[in-house]
This record gives sequence, C-alpha cells and structure tokens, in this order.
Amino acid sequence: MNNLIYDTHENPRSIKEWVLYAVQMLMAVFVATILISNICGTPVDAGLLGACLGTLTYQLITKFKSPVFISNSGATVSAVIGALALGNAPNYFAVFIGGLIICAIYAIFAFVIKWRGIDAINKLFPPYVVGPITIVIGLNLAGFIPTYTGGSNIGLLVAIATMLVIALTSHYFKGFLKTIPFLIGLVFGFIVCLVLEVTGAAAFGIIDSLSSINGIFRLPDFTFLHWSVEGFTFKTLLDVLLLFAPVAICALCEHYSDHAVMSNIIGHDLTEDPGLHRTLLGDGVASAIGTIFGGQPNTSYGESTAMVGFSRVASVKVVSLAAIMMGLLAFIEPVQVFISAIPSCVFGGCAMILYGYIACSGIKTLMRNKVDLEDNKKLIIVSVILTVGVSGVFLFSQSFAGVSLAMVLGVLLNLILRNKKYEKDKN
Repeated sequence: MNNLIYDTHENPRSIKEWVLYAVQMLMAVFVATILISNICGTPVDAGLLGACLGTLTYQLITKFKSPVFISNSGATVSAVIGALALGNAPNYFAVFIGGLIICAIYAIFAFVIKWRGIDAINKLFPPYVVGPITIVIGLNLAGFIPTYTGGSNIGLLVAIATMLVIALTSHYFKGFLKTIPFLIGLVFGFIVCLVLEVTGAAAFGIIDSLSSINGIFRLPDFTFLHWSVEGFTFKTLLDVLLLFAPVAICALCEHYSDHAVMSNIIGHDLTEDPGLHRTLLGDGVASAIGTIFGGQPNTSYGESTAMVGFSRVASVKVVSLAAIMMGLLAFIEPVQVFISAIPSCVFGGCAMILYGYIACSGIKTLMRNKVDLEDNKKLIIVSVILTVGVSGVFLFSQSFAGVSLAMVLGVLLNLILRNKKYEKDKN
C-alpha cells in the first residue's frame, strides 16, 4: 500500500495539475542536465533534446510502467571528456561509439539478468568493486575544477560562493526549494558575476552573450552534424572502449539502485514489472540516442526519484510530459543564450558538490551493503582500486588508466582471491 497522490498508471485530474507537476519534475532534472553538458563542453540545447528523446524511448521500452526520468549521466563525464579529446577534437563520433558500447553492455546484462537473475551480475561486480570505482570517478573528475575557475582568484571565490549557497539551500530550505539547490546556486552565481561585470570588477562576457539574442526559435546544435570518421582507427575504438566500459558498469549499478529506491517509493517492484531487463535495455538505448543528438550518454536520474518521493506523484505520463517540455526548451533561443552566458566558474561551484557527491555515492555503496573491510580479500581489492584509480598510471595507452585499469584489476582480484570464510565452511 502506498501513499501516492497519483500512481504510475494514473493521470492528473486538471490541466493545472498536469502543468505544475510536469514543470516540477522538469525543474528537478533541468539543472543537472545543463550542468553536466557545460562541464563536458557539449551543446546544452542538443543535450536537452537528447534527454527528452531518451526518456520517451525508455518509457516505450518499459511499457510506460516506470516513472523514471532519463538524462545525461554524471558517471560518464570523464569518459565523454576523454573521448572528445581523441583525434580531431571535439570528437563527437567517438562519443557516439561510446554510447553504442554502453548500449551493448546494458543489452548483454539485460539478457543475463533475464536468463540467470541479478545474482549473476552481483558475483562479477560486487559492492566492494563497484563502490571504490565510483569513488575513483568522482575524485578524478575533481581535477577539472581549476579549469572552470580559470585559475583566477575571482573565479574561485565565485565558485566557492556558489557552492556555499547550494549547501545552505540544500541543508536549511524546506519543501520544493530544498529540491532545487543547484538551480538556486546557478542563479545566485550568475547574478554575482553579472554585478561584477557591470561594476567593472571582472569580465565574464555575460552582456555580450545576452545581447546576441536574435529571435525566439533556433535549431539545437546537433552533435551528429559534427561527426567525422577521419582518423578513427582500431586504436581509437580500443581507447573509446577503455573509456566507456568501466563507467558503463558503474552507471548500470546506479541504475539498479535508482530503480530499487523508486520501487520502495511507489510500492511496486520495478525490477519485476516491467523487469530490470527492460529498464536496462531502455536506459541503454536512451544512451545511444543521447550521444547521437547531444553528445552525452543518458542514465536514470536520482533527481527524478527524489521528486517522486517528495511530490508523491508517480504518474508516468507526467514524467513524459516533463520530457516533452525539456525537448521544446531546446528550440527556444533565449533559453539557449542564457544558459551559455553563465560563466564557467559558477558551474565550478556546482562541480565542487557534484563530483564529491559521485564519490560519496561510492562510499554509500560500501556502507549500504555493509562491506566488511576487516575481510582481507575485500580490503585488498578496495585498496588496489583506490590507489591505481587516482595514481595516474596507465598500461599501453593513456586510455587504459584510472577508472578502466582500476576496474579490470578489481574484477581480476575478485576472481583470483578466494574467500577464506568460504574455504573454511567447505572444509
């Protein structure tokens, strides 16, 4: 028995509710979508449309039974940045291949889960492998923050101020405002930068950007228009595989966690109906679509899960309407120009929390699964993943470094090292 206002199959009773609930969901996922696009340097407008099409595709594959919003993934930021830098940058074709790799991995796992159940996956990628890998992803991303602040004291101070506003909003505000701390932080940071520019204290190019608005509608900058296969070799393909395969596994585990939490909220097990195999397949196909249009793989959004829990509105059609609204925003020029005018140092303040949040989600994976680090096998695996993951060492190619190398070593150690407790029980 749940306490939902609207269940997954129900519709709002009035136009007012349709609009307000959809806008509320849109606001919950909008900021993270533009934030991740800006951090990766991919077109925000096309990213919005990619999230729209990704969500609708996911809903079709899951038979409109899961109220989850799909948008660009924080877990794949490092892979996207790495792929864009391969060959003739920005290499959006490499990102698209990465999206296909994610889709293929998800499809394989969906087949295995349908055939053997989720336990088959947990044995290969247990929490003491996935947890530290997620921590490594967050810590490695933190190295990009100086790029956003521009190496200036003013940029860093704006980033810190933005971060403080986000932290205070998230901690002290109540109700709906508590669910949009990043939006409030972005607006605050933008206003601070605008004041600094108007007073002549700093130059961010905001006024020049805003004065470039020429109309209302404009086609998004679709990334497939920038594809080029020139210089794309087998080595490039291997580099892309090494970049995207590890983060795909982490995103997959996050997908499972998001759907488990959503299942608890709505009182209906989504891993059974429509089934984890369908949600994974929907997410994987959505990732490929996201890389075609917006240069970003997609994934299930924890923000949408939190909003369903907060609003108690689980209507799948409301989620779909929110996705359509996001897609329409991609064609509105003033929205595109305003987003592009936000200085990078403001996004740097958001990244101070977002990247740490990714790392902390790995810690929570260890805690939630009660991983015992007194167990020698688990301690060794976690230690090796953390050390190798942040060390900067690479094997053969710089693409086989960090997350990818750490994950391979973690999986190998998990297969090689036997559980002593198991041996004792067997004897």
